Amino acid sequence: MNETTPSAVTTLPSLRQAPWLQWRGSGRVLVVEDDPAVRMLVVRALPKLGFTASSAGNGAEALSLFQANPLDYVLILTDLKLPGMEVGDMIRAIQAVRPELAVILMTGYPREKVAEKVGKAHLAGFVPKPFTLETLAAEIRSVLAP
Repeated sequence: MNETTPSAVTTLPSLRQAPWLQWRGSGRVLVVEDDPAVRMLVVRALPKLGFTASSAGNGAEALSLFQANPLDYVLILTDLKLPGMEVGDMIRAIQAVRPELAVILMTGYPREKVAEKVGKAHLAGFVPKPFTLETLAAEIRSVLAP
């Protein structure tokens, strides 16, 4: 290579980290989602943000995981519609043990429907479906590191 030929390294566009990956958290997140594709997407994204993940396809399975190790979790990410259990019942059961544990709801339903399904259970955040990983990461960050 002579002095007038630029190297391949200097002509390649710089590769930057995606903006949603710039913040890092830590701890275990419980992902409760009946759609396997959405559940897998979220579970695979969480380690990129510094978290480990457990997952459940319904509320009963989520409660079983939580009750086995209630102090392990820093966050619950849950869908609104879960087979076999109302999401409000699941959240209230979790928050009866850990009232400070943040819960973020992921749903395609409008906020008005959320209130009637969740009732008096406390939600820390809301992510409307469909969502991008950047949107999810921003909501997690706003809840865990305000």
